[in-house]
Amino acid sequence: MVHGWTQLRWRTFRFIAAGAFFVTSGAMVGAQGGGASVVQDLPGAVDPIPSEIKLGLDECIAIAMDKQPAILAARATLAASYDKKAALDNIGLIPTLVTPEMSIRKQQCNLGIEQAEALVLKAQHETRQAVTYSYLMGVYAKQQYRELLEIIDNTKLLRRGAEVKAEKFPGQVELVDIALAASQSRLSDAENGILQAIGALREAMGTSDPVVPLHEHLPRALNNIATREEAVGMALSSRPEMRQAELGQIAFGMEVSAQEKNRFSRRLATLASATDIHAILVPPGEFVENYRPGALIPEMPVFIAGRKQDRVNQANDLHMRAYDLQDKVSKLVELEAGNVWLRWDKENKKGPILKKGIDVAAKRGEELKAELAEVPRISPRDVLEAGLIETTLRQQAVEAHLASLQALAVLERATGGAFRMELDWTTPAPEQRKPSAAKLLREKNAAARTGE
Repeated sequence: MVHGWTQLRWRTFRFIAAGAFFVTSGAMVGAQGGGASVVQDLPGAVDPIPSEIKLGLDECIAIAMDKQPAILAARATLAASYDKKAALDNIGLIPTLVTPEMSIRKQQCNLGIEQAEALVLKAQHETRQAVTYSYLMGVYAKQQYRELLEIIDNTKLLRRGAEVKAEKFPGQVELVDIALAASQSRLSDAENGILQAIGALREAMGTSDPVVPLHEHLPRALNNIATREEAVGMALSSRPEMRQAELGQIAFGMEVSAQEKNRFSRRLATLASATDIHAILVPPGEFVENYRPGALIPEMPVFIAGRKQDRVNQANDLHMRAYDLQDKVSKLVELEAGNVWLRWDKENKKGPILKKGIDVAAKRGEELKAELAEVPRISPRDVLEAGLIETTLRQQAVEAHLASLQALAVLERATGGAFRMELDWTTPAPEQRKPSAAKLLREKNAAARTGE
C-alpha cells in the first residue's frame, strides 16, 4: 500500500544547538549561585496535539484490519468471487449443455476465489506494515520533540554560566544565544513532524479518530532470521503474490483446455471476459536514478478468434507467458526479501559501534560539565563542542535504530507474515539518554501546575 507521505526525519541537532543538551543544572548553580530560579522559569512542554486517544501498536493494527479501505475493498472482491461461483452453479442445465467448456469455467472460478483470498491476505500484510511504519515514526517524532525541549532548557542554563565567564571568554554569551535561537526555531518543525506522522498513522488505520501512539520511546526488537537466505526462503513459501502467480498460471493453462473443448466456434470468450485480470496493481519499475525492476502484467484477450487449433495455439502461447510471469514474481520476491534483510543487518550493526563512541563522548561531557564552574580554562564553547559530538552520535544511533525497526516492519510483509516482529517497549533502547536535572525539574513543575 502506498501512502502519500514522506519519511518525517528532521534534524534538530546541529552544531551549536546540539551541545547545550548536555549541561546540567548542577554545573550552572555552581557557576552563578542562583540556578534554582532559572529552572523554575523554564517553560513546560506544549503538547501540539489537542484531544487524544492513546493506543498501542497492536490496538492500532486491530482497528486497521477492520477499517482500512484497502482491506475492505479486497474483501468485497472476495465476496464477488463467491457470488460469481454461485451464479455458475445456478446457471442451469441447458446453458451447461450448449457450452462445452462450462466445467472448465467453473474450475477457473474456484481458482478465482483462491486468488481473491490471496488478495485479502496481501492487503492485510501491506496494512500491517503501513500501521507499524507510521506508528514508529510517530513515536520517533514525539521523542525528538521532547529532546529538543531539553536542548532549549539546558541552553538557557548554559547561558547563565557563559555570563559568569563573559569577561574571560568574550563573545561566548552571543554564541550561546545563537544556539538558543537555532534550537527554538526548530520547535514548529518538530510539532509539525508529530502531526504529520500521526496523520499518516490514522490514514493507515482507516480512521479519523484522534489516535496517537501510546509509547514515548522507540522499542527494542528481536529478529530471529539469522541469514538473508532464510528470509528469502520464508518469502518464497509464504508471500501471497507467489500464490497469486501460481494460480494465474494454472488458470491460463485451463484456458488451453477450454479452447480445445469448443470445436466449432470461431470466436470464443476467454476467462478474461468474466474477470479483470489486470485488477491487481503491479508496481512499475524505475529506470532513471534508482533502478528497481518491475513485474510483468498478465495478458489474456477477452476473445480468441480462429479455428480450434489456432485458438488453442494462441491460448498455449499466453499460458507459456504466464510461466514467465510466475518466474518474474519469484525473482522479485527473492530480491525484495533479501534486500530488506540486508538493510536491517546494516542498520543493526551500527548500534554497538555508535554506543562505544557515545560512552566515550558522554564521559568527556560529564567531566567538562563538572569543571565548567571550577576550572578557569574551561569555556562554554568547550561544553558546546563536547555536546555536539555526543549528540551527533546519539542522533546517528537513534536514526539507525529507527531504520532497523522500519526494516523489520517491511520484512514482515516481505516474508508474507512468516516473520513477526517481537517488540520490547519496556526496555529503553541503548541510545536513549537518561533524564537530565533540567528535564526532571521541568516535569515536576508541570505536574505541580496540573495539580493546581
